[in-house]
Amino acid sequence: MAILKKREIDNLEQMSGEELEAFIETLPAGQYDIEELFDFLEMKLETEQCNHSLRFAMQYMMENRLNFPKTSAWLQRNGGYCDCKVIEQIAPIWRKAFDGYAETEDDNPAES
Repeated sequence: MAILKKREIDNLEQMSGEELEAFIETLPAGQYDIEELFDFLEMKLETEQCNHSLRFAMQYMMENRLNFPKTSAWLQRNGGYCDCKVIEQIAPIWRKAFDGYAETEDDNPAES
């Protein structure tokens, strides 16, 4: 019988406080960068169709000097195999978990 590994993002719904902070520490990019990535993808997909790759995610990661291999691997492990799947599979769970969660100054370079 095959053992299915639960996606990290699925655990977010049960986390709070210190657990969320610990989860953020394990991410390949800061909380602010990931939220901005979701916003960027939504903006791009409003006017352009997904070609079922991470082309817009890659564009954002390159422009913002994020670690592309680690970040794209994290997206894929959590169901984000292409730009539209990142928005469908990861962003809603992320936003629900972090709604009202105050990010630290270290997570948002614009506020530093």
